[in-house]
Parts: sequence; C-alpha cells; structure tokens
Amino acid sequence: MRILYVSRETPFTPSGGIATYLEYMVPAMQAAGHEVYLFTWTEGPHALRLPDTAPFRRDHVHVEHLDPRQVWRQCPVPSHNLFMASHLADALHRVIAEWRIDVVEGTDFLAPCLTAYQGIQTRAGAERQLLVTYNHGFIEDFYEADQIDMDAGARMNHLCERQQCRVSDLVIAPSRTAQARLAGYGITENVAALREPYAFGPAPDFPGARADFQYIGRIALSKGIDKLIYLANAIEPVLPLRQIRLIGRIVDTPFRQRDMQGYVRARLSPGLRDRVSFSGFLPRAEARALLEPGALCPSLGSAETFSYACVEAIDAGLLPVVRAGTPMAEFFLEHQARHVLDEGMASVRGLQMQMERMMAQAPAIAADLRAHCVETLDPARIAEATGQLYDARLAAKRGRSLHAAPRAPMGLADLTVLIPAYQPGEEFHETIDSLAWQSPAPPRVLICDDGSTAAAAAHFDYARAMLPDVTVIAQPNGGLLAARNTLIAACETPLALFLDTDDLLAPDLLAHLLEAWNQSPLAPDAVIPQRRNFGESAEPVLQHLLGDHLHLLENDYRMTALIRTEVLREIGFDATRRNGEGDDWAFWLRFTARGYRGILLPEQGFLYRFRKGSMSWPWSRGQNVGSRTMLRAAMEEMCASDPAACRQLARALYAQAVSRQEAG
Repeated sequence: MRILYVSRETPFTPSGGIATYLEYMVPAMQAAGHEVYLFTWTEGPHALRLPDTAPFRRDHVHVEHLDPRQVWRQCPVPSHNLFMASHLADALHRVIAEWRIDVVEGTDFLAPCLTAYQGIQTRAGAERQLLVTYNHGFIEDFYEADQIDMDAGARMNHLCERQQCRVSDLVIAPSRTAQARLAGYGITENVAALREPYAFGPAPDFPGARADFQYIGRIALSKGIDKLIYLANAIEPVLPLRQIRLIGRIVDTPFRQRDMQGYVRARLSPGLRDRVSFSGFLPRAEARALLEPGALCPSLGSAETFSYACVEAIDAGLLPVVRAGTPMAEFFLEHQARHVLDEGMASVRGLQMQMERMMAQAPAIAADLRAHCVETLDPARIAEATGQLYDARLAAKRGRSLHAAPRAPMGLADLTVLIPAYQPGEEFHETIDSLAWQSPAPPRVLICDDGSTAAAAAHFDYARAMLPDVTVIAQPNGGLLAARNTLIAACETPLALFLDTDDLLAPDLLAHLLEAWNQSPLAPDAVIPQRRNFGESAEPVLQHLLGDHLHLLENDYRMTALIRTEVLREIGFDATRRNGEGDDWAFWLRFTARGYRGILLPEQGFLYRFRKGSMSWPWSRGQNVGSRTMLRAAMEEMCASDPAACRQLARALYAQAVSRQEAG
C-alpha cells in the first residue's frame, strides 16, 4: 500500500509525541513492504528550509509553506484550524492523486485533513482512498486538563478535530482510554484500537529503587504536576524523597500564581521545597540522559492518549507511577494492578502503602513492565497489525462502493426544490434565475404561494416562464412553517431541497450535492453545503456542527440542503410557530436525535442573503424564548432516544460555561 502521513510535526521538525510516533512507525511500515509518503507544512512569514527528511525519502515528502495572515484574508473565519485545513485541501488532493495514495493517515492535532476528507467523501472516486485519523489527542482535552477557558476561535478549533474524526473512514485510538474518551464525544462506530510503536534500547542495569521523583515531559497541570505535588507531600512522612527533578518545558498556570516554579514550591511541603529542581526545555536526548534507573517517574496526567514520556522512562529503567483511568495504566500487566493508584488518589494512607510496596518490589515490577512493553509496542508487530487493518478496511470501502451500492443512485429527476413564498419581491427573480442556470439542467420546482396578494402574481409568472418544470400551490396565509409542510406533503420525489425567495444557488451546486449523495461511503440522509453570506455581510460559513455537542449552542444551518423527503415528512415543522423562531435549528437537532446522518459538502454554493434587522438577526426577546423552547424539546427527544446524548448535553453546558467572550 501507498500510505500518506499528514502532520505538521515530523521527526525532522519534532516537538512532541507525534514526531516520536512517526520516527518508529515509518521505518516499520517500510520494512513491512509499504511505500510511505509525507505531507507537511510550515507556517510564518517566510518559508523554512527543512533539514534531512529521514525517515522519509526526500522525494516522498511534500512541504507547503503558509503565511496564516495571508490565508486568513482569503478565508476569514475565526478558527485557525478551519482556515488552514481549507487552504491545504487542494494541495492534499493534488498530492494524493500524483502519488496514487491508497491510505491517508492524518493526525487529529490541528485537523489538517478536515476539508480534504470532507471533499474526498463527497466526490466520484471516494472509494479510492481509506481516510484515517490517528487520535494523538484532542487539544480540547488538554485545555480541560490545564483548566484553560476558550474563546470562539479555540472552540471552533476543537470542533474541527472532532469533525475530522467523524468524517474519517477509520480512527485509530492508541489505548483503551483514548477509545473510551472518543466514545464520550459520540465517536464510536469507526474506531479501532492499536498501540503506538516504540523500539526499546538495551536494558540498563537496575540498581534497586531510589527514593527520587524524576518526571519527564511538559511541566503543566494537564501532565499531572498538581497530582505529583500531592503524591510527594503524601509519601514524604514514610518515604522521604532525596530529590524531585522536573525535566521539560515549563508552562504557566491559569491561576493567580502564574509562575509554575513558584506554584510548585508553594504547594510542596516546606521540607521538600529545596529538593525540587527544574531543567527547562531540553532536546530529547539530553532530557533522557538525566533519567536515572531505579527512580520513580510519576506519570499522572489526565489528557494523554498514550504517553511516550512514560514509555521512555520504562526504557531508561525508571518505575512509572500511574493512575487508573489513564493510558499509562495500560502499560502495567493485570497482575500488577495493585501498583496502579486509584484514579482519584483518594486515600493518603493508601498512597503511602502502595508506594512502600512498589519500592519493596521494584526489581520485579521493572522487569515485568519492560518485558511487557517490549512485546506489545514492538514496531514490527504494530506495523503488521496496522497494515492488515488498513488493507481490510480499504478493501471493504472499495467493495462497498464498486460492487454493493447500498442504494440506487439519484439524479436530477429525483430532486425537487421547495420554495415557500409570501409576497416575493424583485429578488425572487434572481432566485429563479439561479435555478434556471443550474448545470446540466433546471430542476423540478415546487412553490407554495402562502397567501400572497395579487401584486405578487407577476413574480410567480416569471418562475413559470423561466423554469420548465414548476408548480405553484396556493394556500391561505399560514406562515413559513405551514408552507414548508404543504410543500413536503406535495413533494413526489425522494429528495428535496428548500430554498427561500431571496437566496441563490451556485450554478453547479445541485449537481455536486447529487454527486455527494451518490458517491459518499457514509451513506448520508442529508448533504449540507457550506454557505457564503451576501448583502450586508459577506463572510463564509464553513464549520460543520452536525453530530457535535456544539450544535446545542450554535445554529449555523438553514434548510437549504439535500434531504430525503421521507425524513422531512417524519420530522416536519410546527406550523403554530409564526414569529421567526429557530425552526431550522430545532429541525437539525431532531434530525440527529433520530439517528440520521448529514455530511458537509465543502463548497460555498449556497448564497444566503443577509440583512441586519431581518427576522433572524438579531432575535427579539420573544423569538429567543420561543426558540429555546423548541430547542429544549429537541434536546429532551435526544436524551430520551439515546441516553448517551446526556453526555453530549453535559459537554455543551461545560463548553458554554468556559467560553470566553472576546472584547470588541
């Protein structure tokens, strides 16, 4: 197989665990007979000259240089991840085609493949590549563990990482803990667990246990520094520590005492404060050289998906001290579980007893740990398992698309554009023109004249003149949602798309929506285009919220999407709502609650006319209350139909509570 790795962090531009993963995985996959390639990028005002590209062949490496300021001007959305992924997509498509790639493996970190994956999954030939995301860790989990609040950009950045996983054919979780964490975000059906690889060096001589703490990694709350302090204070009366050596980059705290060194010393017992030392950032080899066999290495963080720092400590002959419920606990064998601290570290006396027992049995523990990890993390073994998994999933994807299509393909004759109309104005002519100019032909159109006066007759006549297959249904004025229900009831095609009387479609949008419907291996019940506002606002709306907990907080969808007509009939609209409440928001939440799948078409083909002071901007107080009532009912339905949705609701409440409002 030809495998393309996509990551900003690489073995020749290292900054953390992703580089370490590639350092071991790439040679192992090459040795297993696979061809490996790399897509990476640099950011900044000037391009950087990369050093030697090992372990990748130089002619198998593609480097994009991006200036984020320039990229943002072209794609002005508040998420760095989103505008970078949008900009990288075309280059990724070209590289995948040029190198005839079979498998794309992107990291979730920064979501670099988000837009490219969305595009591939909606085009002809979607079956050619297996699209994989490796769960190296969501930034959101580190924000939470570091107790950092979020601004709008950070919140959308985190959304991108989750949505890349959801649009992937396969997500690799490197631990059971990571797999469970993904499930907490509702990402379950496309996840497989595989360990990360590591090549151990010669076993060091084990001199016996040392009453030292030697920690390696970032000095941050997310890495468990506060828990290390608690553990040191707890065991000091029974196991006095000779030193506490903290090796790694120092990160400020989010508290009033910002300085991490001051924070650590202030919270350690007075007798320990003079025994703590900080190295600051060191290159990996220098940091490892400071580790002394037999020392204790607390690895107590709560955001990791794996932890190479813990594995390197085991390789160096240290004894890791870990908590249950973390990936680091999975390095221990079942019979060693008594040496794993409980997740909440609830009992001071219990911690003392466990640490005394661990020190007494240190040689046996260290030998068993090392032997277990040497076997389970062997790069050749993991490369073989990864290759087999990728081969099986790619064959299944290609087979499903080429030989066993789950449903009949749909064409333009299977689609009706539904237009609720009340007193349309001159802008309605532009809407009709955008339908008449659709490629390859105008669609079938159904218009509901919702009690317009005789003055609007000329506009309906214009639609009849411009569109070869149009029907106008007249009814007494019942409001927007009543008109939608009338249109749904009258629709005779399996697919439908709503369009307002002042919005426009790009000339090829319907063709591309149908292509996505037919080609997507995700078998969607709806295809939602990105949109671009015009009129009194011109920004693109690119983020995709469906299936994510942020959809409970934000409404970025309209009803202009390709939707199965029977789904529209099942969900319907509350015609008693006539004051501009958030009916579209409630619809899409109910759509998700009932288990339907919607995918994003990453094209700004829906042109939405935006007016300040319109019914939807801003909401009146009455509209806000009415909309929230509808949303509450939709959320109740979600939780009733799927108890796991309660976790999504809790995540939404958390995200709302820690969101930081930006000034200005």
